[in-house]
Amino acid sequence: MLHPPEHSRIEAKGKRLNLKLFLRPEQSTAERTRLRTILKKATLTHQLTGDAIPSVITAEIRCEAIQFLDIELTDLKCREFAARMIQPFLKEHAVLRLQDARGSFALSYALKRLSKTDAAAIVISHAHTTAVHPVGVDLPVLHHASLLNRTNKRDHYLEAMVKAYLLDHPLIFMGASGLLARKFWHHAPSVLSLFDQLQSLAALKLQKERATSNATKAGFNTSIKAVIERIKTDFFPSTERDS
Repeated sequence: MLHPPEHSRIEAKGKRLNLKLFLRPEQSTAERTRLRTILKKATLTHQLTGDAIPSVITAEIRCEAIQFLDIELTDLKCREFAARMIQPFLKEHAVLRLQDARGSFALSYALKRLSKTDAAAIVISHAHTTAVHPVGVDLPVLHHASLLNRTNKRDHYLEAMVKAYLLDHPLIFMGASGLLARKFWHHAPSVLSLFDQLQSLAALKLQKERATSNATKAGFNTSIKAVIERIKTDFFPSTERDS
């Protein structure tokens, strides 16, 4: 999600955060050391609150705000590690713009729910950290104003995360980019189902690449075709499924 509304801006230049906030006792010594080494700066730039997009509070989900943070790293090769360390300690759904000194950036999303055993803790159910984009690149499909789902903040965030995944995997199957123009984005269960199927497809393709025998590869091919067919059945009109 990019370009949140101006009214959600935190001060003129954002609120600079103490990096020690991200160094937690739950992390191993090695993790804290590595995180301390790669973190250069963290700024809370925006916080989307209010009723224009409703909050959602249930027994499983509490999403009252979407936070936007700029996180500067020494090297974006460490972006997935940084996201994995930082996201669990942000109670609200957060979009991390992970960037380096040159301005190249990646985005981190983490879909969160309340822990069933600890009311004060959150659990990440789904996550995605994007590929690195060079400085100056714009992604209009991820602009706040371009997102369709305004049912609640969590569903709005989910749409952005899954669209970011599709932008990273436009060739995951023939016609995948066409999903961005479909109308199911208003329906969060469908969006989450799509994300699960896309991740399953990516995992199967990776397993096929690593397979050493033709018989094993053939088995993965069968599974891959089944997932693609299921996605097309669920999300494309019948007239488009053979394209």
